[in-house]
Amino acid sequence: MLPHFDVEVVVGAINPEHLRVIWVDEVSEDGIGDNRLYIDLTGTDWSDIAPIIQVEEALIKVAAERAANADDFDRIIAEALAAQYPGDDIDEGPLSDFALLDAGVISAAAALSAAGCVSTTSCRGHNGTGEPHPLIRFAADDLRLGYVREAAVLAGCGLLLDGGGMLQLFATNVLAFVAFAKALLEKREYLEAITSTVACTRPGDDYLYDYDDDVRRRDLAKILERVDAERIVECDGQLSLFECGP
Repeated sequence: MLPHFDVEVVVGAINPEHLRVIWVDEVSEDGIGDNRLYIDLTGTDWSDIAPIIQVEEALIKVAAERAANADDFDRIIAEALAAQYPGDDIDEGPLSDFALLDAGVISAAAALSAAGCVSTTSCRGHNGTGEPHPLIRFAADDLRLGYVREAAVLAGCGLLLDGGGMLQLFATNVLAFVAFAKALLEKREYLEAITSTVACTRPGDDYLYDYDDDVRRRDLAKILERVDAERIVECDGQLSLFECGP
């Protein structure tokens, strides 16, 4: 029995200007938001995704075949993951770097990471605790958004922009998340051609005073223009070639 969740799957219209800008220091330290179990998954390689999908999909299907209900499914899949990656000895196998996540969201979270997106929260959906349905909250930019959206549509997943400017991928069951990972993997060539990064270097608090805590993509160009303008002023003069970098 594969748990199914009562959620309307919608891929909404998303204005890329409203996407939140995240900073490198947020990603490398405590993450974005209040997830005390945050794990930095950035740097996942595309070559890891197919093996992750294969192993996780097999775990899900075995648990679904054996489970009598949703609670049984949670128990079986958790026990299977714990048996495969016991304690701190999680340095081998396709799921090694992701074994602390819920089985069921690993493929999708890994594929998003390989695509350059930054996930902050993930849950396969539980009865009574956690999210009420499978969900991954993540940050992306305008260059990646179209590919993520297409993969969500192909996989039958929902995709919405929340009030904090973060994207939320959700589904009625975790096999839809596996399908999303497969669909995003098919777009690897296009995603690898993107040279920009989602996480940006923080320009300094002086440049952020005029904005809310959550800077949006529409604001980023203005901030960078101001940074560049002030750098030019600082470098102006006879010694500018020696004092300033490119």
